[in-house]
Amino acid sequence: MITILIYVVLGFLLLASLIDLKLKFLPSVMLTAMLFAVAVLNPENLWFGIMGFIISYLLYELDFFNGWADIKVMTTIAFMVSTTNYLFGLILLTVWFGLVWKILIKWRLRRETEVAFIPVFLFCYLALWWLGAFV
Repeated sequence: MITILIYVVLGFLLLASLIDLKLKFLPSVMLTAMLFAVAVLNPENLWFGIMGFIISYLLYELDFFNGWADIKVMTTIAFMVSTTNYLFGLILLTVWFGLVWKILIKWRLRRETEVAFIPVFLFCYLALWWLGAFV
């Protein structure tokens, strides 16, 4: 069941990344439904989900990303990790990929603009999957 959930979340992140890149917003219902599904199907990782929410809200307060969509997606991924080390890996990858992403976008566009951040979470998810974070 968890293996199927890993692929479902990957598909969700791909779809969310495409929508975010094209439209610069995501339907809140879609994100909340995915967060709810992952929380219900993976209840043993509740602690990681709570910690992921707190850290993502902290990053939101620090203006690292711009909205509730990013908080929900990071919390969803946090529900998927299997150990505290991978949770810290998620945080470090989010900050690292996020900084690189923002620098590249701002350098390419040469103006201040809102950056679609969901693709960063897709990169983080793929990196964590490659490292074996989802069991």
